[in-house]
Amino acid sequence: MENRKRPLTGVRVVDFSWSVAGPTMTRYLASLGAEVIKVEWPTNPDPMRSAMYLRDETDKTLNNGPFFANLNVGKKSLTINVRSEEGLAVIRDLIRESDVVAESFSASVLERWGLGYGELKKLNPSVVYVSVSGFGHTGPHKNKNTWGPTAQAMSGTTFMSGKPGAPPAGWGWSYLDVASGYMGAVGVLTALSRRQRTGEGARVDMSQVEVGISLVGTALLQAAMTDRSLRNESIPGGNRSVSPDGEVVGFRGDTASPSNVYRSRGDGPNDYCAVSILNDNQWGSLKKALGNPEWAERMVLDTAENRAAHQDEIDTHLGNWMRSYDKYEAMYHLQQHGVPAGAVQTGRDRVEHDPQLRHRKIFTSLQHPHLGTQLFEGVPFRSPSSDYALESRWPVLGNDTEYVLADVLGYSADQISQLRDAHVLWPEGMPANPAVERSLW
Repeated sequence: MENRKRPLTGVRVVDFSWSVAGPTMTRYLASLGAEVIKVEWPTNPDPMRSAMYLRDETDKTLNNGPFFANLNVGKKSLTINVRSEEGLAVIRDLIRESDVVAESFSASVLERWGLGYGELKKLNPSVVYVSVSGFGHTGPHKNKNTWGPTAQAMSGTTFMSGKPGAPPAGWGWSYLDVASGYMGAVGVLTALSRRQRTGEGARVDMSQVEVGISLVGTALLQAAMTDRSLRNESIPGGNRSVSPDGEVVGFRGDTASPSNVYRSRGDGPNDYCAVSILNDNQWGSLKKALGNPEWAERMVLDTAENRAAHQDEIDTHLGNWMRSYDKYEAMYHLQQHGVPAGAVQTGRDRVEHDPQLRHRKIFTSLQHPHLGTQLFEGVPFRSPSSDYALESRWPVLGNDTEYVLADVLGYSADQISQLRDAHVLWPEGMPANPAVERSLW
């Protein structure tokens, strides 16, 4: 794999990021061929290392968490105490030999280390410094910490979710962490492209809250143009597509009705199929797929506006039809008639039952040193000119410390030994276990 040319082959990233947003960003840089060196110290490791383990796992170390492994596939590990002068001296040497410095701390952390962008430019004038934080590194909120759910609340996305007349429900997963990671990777690629043309480094300052604004959709435009709130007594309207004034809206000015998620055959929590009719032609296709039932042939339903007015009735009839089919049977039958439909898939469905994802090999089988052979999330794009497949490499704590010091920085064996004696490096043979005695460091 390492011999195959990839877009970022030859680019080295010093990765101080942790949790989800930053590691998502550097994960994609690694998938593009960058050498990503994750920097940690075992007394305060990335919390995602112990966030999740395989079912019935009894040996819970900092190296065998599947969630962490998926977030950090393709990376290397340097364990060094950056709170010591000797450790910071090593990091400065590494920055001189690198192309990107990535972090997802609060705004003041690298400044306190003496590694603000001004200092980074002195060490390496062409370095790209990217930070992912809740509010960015400027403005009145720059020093405030956020978590995915709190950033989502500040961005306005939480406000959009919930039952009519009820408090906002928020999103169950930290989607904004993942979206910020994607956008952070785009920012790095943009800065590297600019550096290739000009030779100059760059400062990339990513704000999670600002990324969230792109997910708010029409609510932001509505606030700017109409002074109306997205939410009222009838909105959000479950799985229906609704507009701020309660009318169903659709595509190119047509109303979207029926547009909902319908219970299919079976009583499992995910036995549903989504259908969304965006125009009159698709309504005709739906009628044909259903066998042109008498209820659907009434002229009153031939216009989008009238279907919107009768959507409760339509949902009842369509729901009754759907109960006779498995969700995949319903999806394929409707799609064959030109009806936009999709089965509601669980994680297991996507991994085991989705032929499209299987064909595109989005889940890659890799051998992990502690987890064995597992499926890991691949990259969602393909190009015949580059290889984007993942490497079977993970940042096992301290696994690449010797490589970084000796091969990348050219330190002698005596220099490395002195760093170990000074407890700047993680002692050899120490267990990578959350319960390890912290006083040993």
